[in-house]
Parts: sequence; structure tokens; C-alpha cells
Amino acid sequence: MIKKNTTSLLFTLIASFMLLSLSGCLKQSLPTSYYTLSNTNQPMTNGADSLPTILLGPVNIASFLDQRQMVSQNSAYSLNFEEQHRWAGNLHDMLSSVLLTNISLNLGTEKLLLFQGSQGQEGLQVIIDILHFERDSDDNAFLMARWKILSTNENKTLHFATSTHKTPLEKDTFESLSKGLSQGLSKLSDEIADRITILTSS
Repeated sequence: MIKKNTTSLLFTLIASFMLLSLSGCLKQSLPTSYYTLSNTNQPMTNGADSLPTILLGPVNIASFLDQRQMVSQNSAYSLNFEEQHRWAGNLHDMLSSVLLTNISLNLGTEKLLLFQGSQGQEGLQVIIDILHFERDSDDNAFLMARWKILSTNENKTLHFATSTHKTPLEKDTFESLSKGLSQGLSKLSDEIADRITILTSS
């Protein structure tokens, strides 16, 4: 009787160990995908040599966005942090790089520098606060940004705006989300470049 109980207990322990091992393998087998942002890939326009030096930054990101995981809204009050879908690099650096490239191409100038490391330059400064950069509950790529343009010479605000862009996703994938967010950045870049053109022409 004791031998039978011992055998039964041993079988139960082995079966439990195998189930736990299988569960661990299943969890580890979930793949992680990585995504980047893209610029508009448009050719550089013919810009005016009279444009001043333009400093881009700081580019600030809302704290809930400033991480490796991509973000999806469940509702206005609930979010998902997508553990298996992550940015391929530092989100702040990617945002700054894409915005810099887009605005430079739009204005047709190479006199656009990142603010960090270029303090003290005279010209215009563009400060951007990214408030939303995620998939919203209606399956749009949702970008909201508050931005302003300063004159570094006079330490004066020349323009202030809040921009909202919602781009419907082509497919229900995170690659489409990355593309939609890139398109939102392109539209934001166009707005900023258009305003710089107006300010410098007047």
C-alpha cells in the first residue's frame, strides 16, 4: 500500500514538473517584434538661403509614452503596453531624427540643427511636446503635439499651436501603426515648416 502511494505521488510530481516546464516554454516562445519610424522620403525642395539657423528641440514626450513598448488605448482611461511590440531604439531619438529630416526636406535647408549641443546659436527654436503617440480606441494612429517657435535673438515666442492628427490604420498590425504614426509626424512637420516659412518671409 505504501509502495503504491509512493508511486502515485512520484507520478504526480513528474506530471506537475512537465506541465510547469511546458508552460515556461510557451511563455518564452512568444516572439518580440521591433519597429521604427520613417521620414517622408520626399526630395529636398529648393529653399531660400536667407533662412536663419533653426534649432529643433527640446522634443519632450509624455511620460507614459517614453518607453520601449508601443502603446494602445482601450478607452480614454485605460491603456495597453504592448510587451511583444517594441520600438527598435530610443523613441525620443527616433522622433527627433524624423522631425529634423522632414522639416529640413520641406524647407529645403540644411541649417536645421538639434537644440541639444547647439545652444547659443541665433535664429529660431522649435520646441515640441508630444502628448499622444499611440493607437487610439478607434484604431487610428493618434498623434497630438503642442509646439511653439521662439526667436532666440529676442527670447520671444513667435507662434504657439496644438496639432492633432489621426491616421486610420491600413491593417490591424503594429507595422501599420508605425507607418500611421510616421505619417502623423510628416503632417506635423509640414505644419511647422509652413509656419517657419510664413514667419521668415514676413
